[in-house]
Amino acid sequence: MPYPYSKQMIALGLSLVMAMGVGTSAFAKGNDKFDNRSNNRFDNRSDNRFDSRNFFNGKKTTTQYKVNINFKDMQNGQGWDWALRYIADLASRNVFNGYEDGTFRPQATVTRIEAITAAIRLMGLESQAQSSSEMSASLNFADAKQVPSWAVGYVSVALKNDLFGENDNNVNPNQPADRLWATTLLVKALKLTSQAEAKMNQKLSFADANKIPAGSVGFVAVAVEQGLVNGFEDNTFRPNQSVTRAQIAALLDRAGDKLSDSEDGLLVGTVNSPVSGNVLTITTTSGQTANLALDPNAFIYRNNTRITASQLQTGDIIKSRTVNGSTIFVEVTQLSGGSTPTTTPITSYNGLLSGTLSSVVNGYTVTLTSGNQTYSLPLNSSALIYRYGTNVGASSLQAGDIINLRAYNNTVVFIDVTQPYGAGTQPNYEASFTGKLASPVSNNVMVLNTGSETKTFAYNTGAFIYRNGVQVNASSLQAGDSITVYTVNNTIAVAEVTANASGPVTTATNGSDIIVNATLASTVNGNTVTIQNGSSTQSYPLQANAFIYRSGALTNAASLLAGDAVVLHVKDNIVWSVEAATVSGQLTVTSGSGTIASAISNNVLVLNNNGQTTTYTVDANAVIYRNGVQTNLSTLQAGDIVVVRSYANNVLYIEVTQASSSNNTSAYTINGTLSGVNLNNQGVLSTVSVTQTNSDGTISTNVYNVSPSVTINGSLVVGHSVVLVNVNSLITSITIN
Repeated sequence: MPYPYSKQMIALGLSLVMAMGVGTSAFAKGNDKFDNRSNNRFDNRSDNRFDSRNFFNGKKTTTQYKVNINFKDMQNGQGWDWALRYIADLASRNVFNGYEDGTFRPQATVTRIEAITAAIRLMGLESQAQSSSEMSASLNFADAKQVPSWAVGYVSVALKNDLFGENDNNVNPNQPADRLWATTLLVKALKLTSQAEAKMNQKLSFADANKIPAGSVGFVAVAVEQGLVNGFEDNTFRPNQSVTRAQIAALLDRAGDKLSDSEDGLLVGTVNSPVSGNVLTITTTSGQTANLALDPNAFIYRNNTRITASQLQTGDIIKSRTVNGSTIFVEVTQLSGGSTPTTTPITSYNGLLSGTLSSVVNGYTVTLTSGNQTYSLPLNSSALIYRYGTNVGASSLQAGDIINLRAYNNTVVFIDVTQPYGAGTQPNYEASFTGKLASPVSNNVMVLNTGSETKTFAYNTGAFIYRNGVQVNASSLQAGDSITVYTVNNTIAVAEVTANASGPVTTATNGSDIIVNATLASTVNGNTVTIQNGSSTQSYPLQANAFIYRSGALTNAASLLAGDAVVLHVKDNIVWSVEAATVSGQLTVTSGSGTIASAISNNVLVLNNNGQTTTYTVDANAVIYRNGVQTNLSTLQAGDIVVVRSYANNVLYIEVTQASSSNNTSAYTINGTLSGVNLNNQGVLSTVSVTQTNSDGTISTNVYNVSPSVTINGSLVVGHSVVLVNVNSLITSITIN
């Protein structure tokens, strides 16, 4: 019989009450409370109170506590099914649970004190943390008074177990935990500090590796090697990004499997017979027969799917966790017949990926596991592959090899085996460098100016070189190109141009509206602007009333000179504004965006962007577009979302990118990257946050209201590309790529 709950509902009804001595789902003790908001700040309101008689009383009693997987804010296809397996396992260990109001708040950020508490529990040190001696410890931190009374023991034990650094003067208990801090904490909890210290000079291959402090590099390197963390699809680590409760559940579960205490309460064995009368009979690894009394709502996980007890098969190898005689968690680690559980592999990926090869390369397909996810990616027939620092063929790769790979256009072009199967830690042959090309490539040699030094590289004749997203040969590279190179033994395997050296750089904004950064090829002739485009030229007509600035002053077209560095605003292939400076000059026309906060009066425009208010004066001759039609200032309305371009806060151009709800009756799409979701008090999706590229090329995060009847295609995973459909200022459809 199929499992009655659909994936869309994610109604995984593990809601059981067990007799247990210690622990609470929200880490609170005594009279401390958490409020119901996602930022988990302390609050004194009466909802969600945690009674010291029932939670964390510091004694081994028969106090009841609830483990709930049927979280009301993780239903209705909200996209959190990927996290439930981690959450269920952690809940069965009493490490990390939900809240008393029936929510888990997966998108809520985790505070540092919550993360510390979970780490101590994971290390099996909770009893020590709750002892009277630790609970009454006098902490020497500058902000010791901010540490909740129930958490003093946890901080004391964390300090004794080197989870704090020597220079940490503050606990910062209510500060959100970011990815770098949480990663470092878990590496320390795994007692891998010495390994991290040995890797402090390792070159990280993340695109934003320069944002990771030198003293933290080793911790990130170890965490990646251990499979605790990985980069995002754009090859960034994002060290300062706050960690959500769903994300840290995955981190804690991965780390917990590597601790010696991870087997506490764990029983491993082979299923002897079909489940009967809610009793699961297994043969343990020691050869004994064990009868496990399954809780009616036990979480049972097989082949990447939650199942019922009747779907377990004789011969399945399982691990289970039992509390006070009731088995609450079962996971099949090997299917009957000897095969390992399968996951639906990810078949498209771009950027850096680290993991372990699951099998030898078969038919130009690379299969690897990274964390708990399987990837099956096509291998370019000319891909560069390195093992022991030597260029080899795909047939030299072995199952179990730990690798770094790079993929472009969803195809693997580079693989470096960082630790061959069965071998110990290897020298670090791989590195990456970013800088500007000092001269054209000659004799297979590339010279790169990194800012601090000039470096010379040989490049492999089979190297993959990308410019403007297209694979090119080395002769297409130009002196001055900003470029990132990935090397093995100082030989370039992959090179990617991140910014062109010459020719106009255009940024699409909205339809035919573009910004062009270029060099004037000649003076303006007959109201025609001609710019240099590599070895050729490109011409645009100049609008009769165009705004022209030169060296910071409003001027006319006659003042523009050949060789000027210019920024053109082009609409419908006509130049509406030009700002010029010498090559060493400073361009000062700026762009902004936001929502018109109030009716425009006396040519004053007030914009609100993510809570920040900016006031502009609109030039009497400003160019204004609304609904794709050039119009005047009086047609703009409060609530319109606009893009503006200004000089010294004097607006020269306004374009309405989204009309206010009173006039917005047509649907349009919004593209970007999902950065967050928010649920209302009923656990229903109410808003989504999307990171988008603005009309001026800058990046911003915008919040959109969601229709109660929204259609969601895919799982809402932060960091994934998303397409929204907006109708009357409400999101009616969300598609996640």
